[in-house]
Amino acid sequence: MSASRPLASLLEPRSIAVIGASTRLESLGGKTFANLLAAGFTGDIYPVNPKAETVQGVRALTSPDDLPEGIDQAVVIVPPEAVGQVLETCGAKGIGTAVVITAGFSETGEEGAERERELVEIAGRHDMRLLGPNCMGAVNTDPAVGLDTTFSPVPVIRGGVGLVSQSGALGVAILSLAEGLNLGFSSFISVGNMADIGIEDALDFWLEDERTRVVTLYLESFGDADAFAERAGPLARSRPVIAVKAGATAAGARAAASHTGALATDERALDALLTQCGVLRAPTVQDMCFWAAAFERCPLPAGNRVAIITNAGGPAIMAADACSRHGLELPELTPEVQQRLAAFLPPAAALGNPVDMIASSGPEEYRRCVEIVAEDENVDALLVVNVTPPLGSTPEEVIGAVSGLEAAQRKPVVAAVLTGDAFYPVAARIEGAPPIYRYPEPAVGALAALARYAGWQRREEVPFAASSLDRAGIDAGLATMVPPADAADEPSLLDPAATAVVLGAAGIPIPEQAVVVTPEAAGEAAERIGRSVALKAVVPGLLHKADIGGVSLSLTGARDVTAAARCMADGIAAAGESLTGFVVQEMVGEGVELILATRRDPHFGPLLLAGLGGFFTEALQDVAVARLPLSRSEAGRLLRSLAAWPVLAGTARGSGVHLETLLDLIGRLVHLAEAVPELVEIELNPVLCSPEPDRHRAVDAVLRTRARP
Repeated sequence: MSASRPLASLLEPRSIAVIGASTRLESLGGKTFANLLAAGFTGDIYPVNPKAETVQGVRALTSPDDLPEGIDQAVVIVPPEAVGQVLETCGAKGIGTAVVITAGFSETGEEGAERERELVEIAGRHDMRLLGPNCMGAVNTDPAVGLDTTFSPVPVIRGGVGLVSQSGALGVAILSLAEGLNLGFSSFISVGNMADIGIEDALDFWLEDERTRVVTLYLESFGDADAFAERAGPLARSRPVIAVKAGATAAGARAAASHTGALATDERALDALLTQCGVLRAPTVQDMCFWAAAFERCPLPAGNRVAIITNAGGPAIMAADACSRHGLELPELTPEVQQRLAAFLPPAAALGNPVDMIASSGPEEYRRCVEIVAEDENVDALLVVNVTPPLGSTPEEVIGAVSGLEAAQRKPVVAAVLTGDAFYPVAARIEGAPPIYRYPEPAVGALAALARYAGWQRREEVPFAASSLDRAGIDAGLATMVPPADAADEPSLLDPAATAVVLGAAGIPIPEQAVVVTPEAAGEAAERIGRSVALKAVVPGLLHKADIGGVSLSLTGARDVTAAARCMADGIAAAGESLTGFVVQEMVGEGVELILATRRDPHFGPLLLAGLGGFFTEALQDVAVARLPLSRSEAGRLLRSLAAWPVLAGTARGSGVHLETLLDLIGRLVHLAEAVPELVEIELNPVLCSPEPDRHRAVDAVLRTRARP
């Protein structure tokens, strides 16, 4: 064990004490100790049991007080009220890590939470790491270690997948599912309540662990987004990381007064965090295992072009449909490849893509097809589909024929075999067998995951150009907050005049405007602007003025503006709101309306939201979220992820928008949000975007502020 390695005393211990080891195999203490023995632990084992001289053939100690000094790890399986004293003893003995299997802590309520806080305090005082409480333990299948401190009934297959789970029960379910796929693990950590050791610690360990080629995560809650990103990003650069997140938060649970708060939900923020870190989010634990099996056995593809080789047309159509849904292409095979296939396949075979060899084809045809199609320069990955025919070869023979091929070392090959249940556990153990799935759809999903991850690894990031901020102007705008912001209070809304000052200091273009107090002054301001104007009411604390008649558009001349302002004032008074003035703003030309916004989320940190703006913000909710900091390249990908992307790009009806100018505007917004932490929310909605580079304007803006940290 190297002391420099994170979690060394947890996953690479040289000595373990099991406090609560039992002679009864049906108990937690009995099963945990039996698993440790069965794993072939290579270090020293000290069972502690006050009532037995030996436990499962190993001499026992009667008390933790009898343990020698400096043991690496203690597994604690005693009643919850006794755990604290046991940890005190372990800490005094210099034990490096305590694995608390015992439940009855923060998951049970405040009394249990207080007991858990005591455990953390004890562990911290003794410089001892703590796994759990309420966890299942840990596994390291390295033959040099042979660790299994879980009470899992499922044997863990040795392999290259690392798994961390916040749920012990789900961890066992994943291990059971993996057994059917012959998916092997390098290590497994059940973090339980995460009082100390958590997801980030596991990521640290795997970053240095060469045996772990794929990392899988089952998450139920989320802690420090910055700490996760700092570890997950570098880890995903070196190997695939796949996560399942349960407990999705409904959008309404974090309702806010603004569009930004209502739309930048936990789910969108989590997706943004995982995507930017290169972590693949699987919809189910089954998909996570399916994908992990593909990553464990397949090389990464050079692109997203898939060839399907089948003996039945129906499943091939299902596979083709699934490819389309996942954004995978089915290229036509080159004439040379089709000629080579035609030389040995039946005349009725289809040679394009899918390659339908028809039902009479057997193992040799499958093997030759895979080898030839893999040589096609237009193909990045192969899907082998087999349906057991009434007569002829068995699926075991087919899989045997396509196992261990040199072609599978260059390009990913996966198989979908539609047959009886008895086939799968047998075929998955064929040496060199490709990942095998029961239906085409999960096989295609695995190929899509390979392609997404490979694409993420290949992409290059272009940063935003440096953007100058007029800090004096920003400070002057923030100084006008009324009432003054207080760190303990809800954020204050910046008034329209101050908002214009701050945006101008950041270089964010807005229409020419004036903030006035009376209807007559509004008319005079319209006269000075000299063009068609919009009239907007200033009502402190009100975000959506149009809801009470506080917006009037396309007004011309002082008389019309003055009359509209008087009418607006009467309507707002009738609605019971307090009017303090008007904004008179030039009308800008037609264009595409977007919402661009930033928000400081309490869980995920600063976020950027972009999407269709104006009326469409609520009606369609076509928005995407990214986490700051982000690059210019990431901002471009964010825009391309919108359903409205064809409108922006001009490939749909219309002339699109000037994208470079739009990205520059996003860059200025990002720099403002990052440089001024007291701006907890900036919402530009709508931003009117034009095909002309100098015609983008933030037509309306809301800035929410807190006092500076």
